[in-house]
Amino acid sequence: MCAHKGSQGVQCAENSLKHERGEELLPLLLAHRDAVNRVLEELWNNIEWEKEKVKGKKQWRLLPKYKVDVKSKEYKKKLRESLLEDWDYAAHWVDSAIKTAYSILKSWRKNYVKGERGGGPPQEDSL
Repeated sequence: MCAHKGSQGVQCAENSLKHERGEELLPLLLAHRDAVNRVLEELWNNIEWEKEKVKGKKQWRLLPKYKVDVKSKEYKKKLRESLLEDWDYAAHWVDSAIKTAYSILKSWRKNYVKGERGGGPPQEDSL
């Protein structure tokens, strides 16, 4: 996702897109960010926390587990169709938002299990 809008165009992480249409792109980028957050919220609502004993200790740990199979084709198709209902742009932007949200949640879970993240939901807030 792009970090900020520069005077010459939209500044992305390592690339700069030179164009004269920065103001026209902003609604698309904001819609994409909002779609990522909607997917994250949907995935987060399908998490339940399971108590698991830490090996060799007298401690318990809460680990996130999905209530439904979020990796199934049916689930992803339903998610895609729900996002496309009010979508004004090309469908590949929805596919990108879904892929980005899955990646964010996968990274969050990995870091949570290592103890580097809290138990709150991840959110895409760049732009």
